[in-house]
Amino acid sequence: MILRIGDKQSAVESRSDSRRLVSIITPTYNHERFIGACIESVLSQTYVHWEQIIIDDGSTDNTEGIAKRYHDPRVRYCRQENQGLDNLAITYNRAFYASRGSLIAILEGDDLWPPHKLATMVDAFADSSVVLGYGVMGEIDVAGNIARRSAAIARKYRGLARSVLFNDPVLAAMPYMLTVPGHSMIPASTALIRRTALEAIGGFQYVPGQRYVDFPTFIKLAFQGKFWFFPEIMGYRRMYASSATAQFFEEMSEMSHRHLLELLAMPEFRLQEDELAEVLRSWRSVGAAVSFRRGRALLLGQQWREARSHFLKAIKPADLLVAMTAIAGWCLSWVHVDLESIYRKAGRPALRSGH
Repeated sequence: MILRIGDKQSAVESRSDSRRLVSIITPTYNHERFIGACIESVLSQTYVHWEQIIIDDGSTDNTEGIAKRYHDPRVRYCRQENQGLDNLAITYNRAFYASRGSLIAILEGDDLWPPHKLATMVDAFADSSVVLGYGVMGEIDVAGNIARRSAAIARKYRGLARSVLFNDPVLAAMPYMLTVPGHSMIPASTALIRRTALEAIGGFQYVPGQRYVDFPTFIKLAFQGKFWFFPEIMGYRRMYASSATAQFFEEMSEMSHRHLLELLAMPEFRLQEDELAEVLRSWRSVGAAVSFRRGRALLLGQQWREARSHFLKAIKPADLLVAMTAIAGWCLSWVHVDLESIYRKAGRPALRSGH
């Protein structure tokens, strides 16, 4: 059956198992196309000591009906009045405080896990100094096809020092995490968190005006203990045009910059001069990425002239790859073609299915 938050604890886990119980927080909204695959990726885990708390933010489609087709007692479903992205931390924390596990995982309703994820990651927490584990994020398209090429962040791990990847010593990762690429160092779909560390910082972090909770939470956890990095795919993020990230990337980038400046004003986030210079340098290039993403979305909407203006803004020498792709987008706009076929041929997820 599907359990409601507040119902009595299921007998699936024994008292001894509960010390290793993983509570999976799955926020979802209008994910009827994806929630089934999300749940099935959890049911396919080779590690069996888990509970999945699906918290539906007032979906208006058939998300609830599909979730209720799964009768495993470890799956718990809760529906709430719509809180929206601005209150996402409230949604996360509602599920967190209803959970029972000593380890907390995040799997949003449109994302997936590989079957070995939990079995591979749980043992890292035998080391009491480890507060967070994470791995490489894979990408899938709207139809669930796995990208042949690794996401950009996966390639960037190769150049990072072990001290940064493992936050060892504690706070070694913090300067990098404040840079633009460092904001996505820990993909939410790959993360596994020690419950006591999350409780110590007051749960998932709410930052006024922010539309995400992962970075503000992970940067606070960097003060609590060490990380454990797994150099393999531990989660898949779905890339599609109507996802929250795709729709609100520009706003989220602006809010991230504002949050960064607030953090840098705090004594605990004081950096060395060279570290601060690198953080500020990285943020100077974010405008090109924002313009490129906007241009790509406008191509999908067949707004050719508007797309060209955004691609021109994205052509900056500071980011050669973005600039080259923006030039391709600008050229394609004149012949009324979008970029998605190029992404598919390059082994990257397209924002819409191919024909």
